[in-house]
Amino acid sequence: MSVVSVAEARHAMYRQQVLNAAEIEFGKAGFADTRMDAIAATAGLSLATVYKTFAGKGEIWDALHKDRMDALLASVEGSGDEGQSGLDRLLASVAAVARFLADNPAYLELNIRVGGWASSYHQAHGVQRSVWSAGIDMLAAGIQHAVDADRLPAIRPQIGAAMVVSALQAWLTDWVVQERDRDIDVVIDEMQQHLRRMLAGSR
Repeated sequence: MSVVSVAEARHAMYRQQVLNAAEIEFGKAGFADTRMDAIAATAGLSLATVYKTFAGKGEIWDALHKDRMDALLASVEGSGDEGQSGLDRLLASVAAVARFLADNPAYLELNIRVGGWASSYHQAHGVQRSVWSAGIDMLAAGIQHAVDADRLPAIRPQIGAAMVVSALQAWLTDWVVQERDRDIDVVIDEMQQHLRRMLAGSR
């Protein structure tokens, strides 16, 4: 059995502190206007320690989005049930995304600040671009499966995926603006009903 060295454990701890702090600071100011010294102050670390942990702001941004996307995908993969219809499985995946973002408020606010989730992901910075693109592709595959399996009204998968992402942005942004005035399950239920009507038509 291998034992993690003290240096490795310390580096892992610093890495997590920096990422958590960066998530907050990026949510406040966006990527371009966030300063490394602000990240260091929020992390409770010296600027030198931050630079020993990450080469720069771009590396922090990329690591943050990769970590969050890995966690998000893990939560989505555990949603839904084999016995469900294609549409129900898709909606379960959307609910998992919404719950993940609700459970990670700093990451949600970071993405709200960026805006245009469905339309401007190709303009995102660094790894965020590939993260958002992968998310759109995953939803598009779910849309196509639902159309094929449930004989739903035909829709181009990328368009359907963009509509789902737009709904996520609209409902979650409103929830944050309204200071989280209701349980996230209520928000998710409203959004799922809307998406069901939109994707299934009169069915």
